[in-house]
Amino acid sequence: RLQAEKKSARELQERKHEDWDDNYLLYRNKVKTNRLTQRQAVNIPLMKETIKTLLAKIDDPPTVDWKELSGDEQKELIYQEVWNERYRKNKMELVDVLDKKNVLLYGISTKKLNIVDEGVDVSVLDVYDIGFDPLTLPWDIESSRFIVHLNIFRTVREILADERYTDEGKHDLKIWADSPEGILQGEKVKEDWEKKMERLRSMGVQNDQFPLFAGGDRIVNLTEHYTRVWDTKEQKFEKRVVVYAEDKIELLNESLKELIGVDFWPFVIWTEDPETNDIYPDSVADLVRTPNKILNVWFSQLIENRTLKNFQMHWFLPTQGYTAQTYTPGPGMMLPAPPGDDINKVIKPVEVSGLEDTLEAIQAVVQIVERGTGATAIEKGEPEKGQQTLGEVQILVGKATERAVSMAKFYKLAWYELAKKWDALMVANPPKKLT
Repeated sequence: RLQAEKKSARELQERKHEDWDDNYLLYRNKVKTNRLTQRQAVNIPLMKETIKTLLAKIDDPPTVDWKELSGDEQKELIYQEVWNERYRKNKMELVDVLDKKNVLLYGISTKKLNIVDEGVDVSVLDVYDIGFDPLTLPWDIESSRFIVHLNIFRTVREILADERYTDEGKHDLKIWADSPEGILQGEKVKEDWEKKMERLRSMGVQNDQFPLFAGGDRIVNLTEHYTRVWDTKEQKFEKRVVVYAEDKIELLNESLKELIGVDFWPFVIWTEDPETNDIYPDSVADLVRTPNKILNVWFSQLIENRTLKNFQMHWFLPTQGYTAQTYTPGPGMMLPAPPGDDINKVIKPVEVSGLEDTLEAIQAVVQIVERGTGATAIEKGEPEKGQQTLGEVQILVGKATERAVSMAKFYKLAWYELAKKWDALMVANPPKKLT
């Protein structure tokens, strides 16, 4: 049943992978060349400037202030300082930027709450690594029958030292890791790991913020599977967590309530353009992707056209006693011409048609994207072409701000949900130590 759930979650997500990959490559200024339309590896950074402009327009992380309703001011001050300390230690400003980038590039972002010795930390998950029940209501993550956290890479030594996992599961893992199947699987895990690290680097995470694929250590791909199971005794569905390695070895199978003391999924999702029937909506980057590809093709052709003109190639008509010669341009150079004939009848420049309208066409497409995304030239810090009155400029700024405000609305709701879940987890799991 778990494998069937995981398969349905992955199939729902995989239909978006091609678009996500293109968005990611354009944001990283990487392009694919081909022999027909784009032979030059050039990219107009329309995707990056649009994402960065909108990123600056979404609000900064809201200030979270805790209030002790019983009137105990000392308790309130201590709890507020605990939050502030975890906020700094958790590098929540970086987490927040990654969260917003995910939404702008992929349409959705997922934050996970993790229990640590000092309290509760928050991490942003790679959009490729979290799968949802296809029937999940986009506005209510608790409606999900199952959530699958994929591609959790751990060394065998880390797993064997983890007290949460069963002895039976650890024993089976040791046997499997030394088997021919386990050794072959290790190479595939390494490839998956390297792909994951490349995506993380593109989102701003540096090498020192995740463990490297250490030489000599066997890496295992774990799945953390959150699912609902019917409890025959209580006659209701119970939320459980099952951790398994390589889709073969079960390491943990516990009630969510027993594990973390709460009965809600420890995840928070948000989108900037929610859909009623799809957990994966379109993103801002989806709107930019196709125009950006068109601009890259046009710009590539413009560069190639100018290069061909610069070659100054010629046609020549072979005549008796004349052989065309190549030459190196330079001051005072003289070129041999065919004797006793009109040179214009023998040698003729190759006509390379101009693409003078390319830059105007590129600007027109850019303006279409700006109107669609709200990331106008003014918002990017650039003046609009042509004369404009102060009133026209204010209208443009106002319209762009309205779109940013609607985006920030869902962002704030997600932060409110995050704070509520953080509080519930802190109460259910008092920190072992406070720094």
